[in-house]
Amino acid sequence: ADLEVVKKRFSMFFQTGLDALLRQLGTDQVILAGVNTHACIRMAAIGAYQRDLEVIIVGECVASRDVRHHDVTLDYLDGGVARVLTLKELGEQSMGNRS
Repeated sequence: ADLEVVKKRFSMFFQTGLDALLRQLGTDQVILAGVNTHACIRMAAIGAYQRDLEVIIVGECVASRDVRHHDVTLDYLDGGVARVLTLKELGEQSMGNRS
């Protein structure tokens, strides 16, 4: 069954119960995609990092209305808070984990 978490603020963890759900499921990694890279993706990545989760952002699957803020945010997050991967890289990593 699909699990649904509704967020009403920039952070996916703010008053959503997601933190407890991820712990209950034993999750150690999140893969982020979505809009407003400069706000929602940034807050999600930092929130997950602060909870000791591995954070992957799929570069082709995030966007902002402001390209400059989008680029600055990905540069800031990549290599510190998160890893920014292409879809191809994510697929290759996933296939590598299966062997």
